[in-house]
Amino acid sequence: MAKVKELAKSTDLQGKIVIDPTNHFTPDHQVEDLGGLASSEVIQGYFPGARLVKAFNTLVNKDLAEDPVVGKGHRVLFISGDGREAKAKVSEIISAIGYTPIDLGSLAVGSKYQQAKGVFSAVNLIKL
Repeated sequence: MAKVKELAKSTDLQGKIVIDPTNHFTPDHQVEDLGGLASSEVIQGYFPGARLVKAFNTLVNKDLAEDPVVGKGHRVLFISGDGREAKAKVSEIISAIGYTPIDLGSLAVGSKYQQAKGVFSAVNLIKL
């Protein structure tokens, strides 16, 4: 997350949709303690005024590299965010590349299910 914070210092994304694919690991691969905040709430603080949507962080790299279409189903990608329009746009992108988006709600609630150690972390689901 430190790299994202550095990026945010040199980037103005006011009003833009920002997709947060991060997970809150320390350099030694431990889960960072965020004091009860969702990792996306921390990231949102780095980009004030941006419309943040948490997505693309629950599948491990090997699963993301696989075809999103499996038999008659599609792999699931979860999203969370506070803006309905931003989530709709990210859902369109996810659908366009062959995945099925599932909205888990707000950043404060839904993204906790997605982040490292969350209920849906590394879960590879197929929607039929």
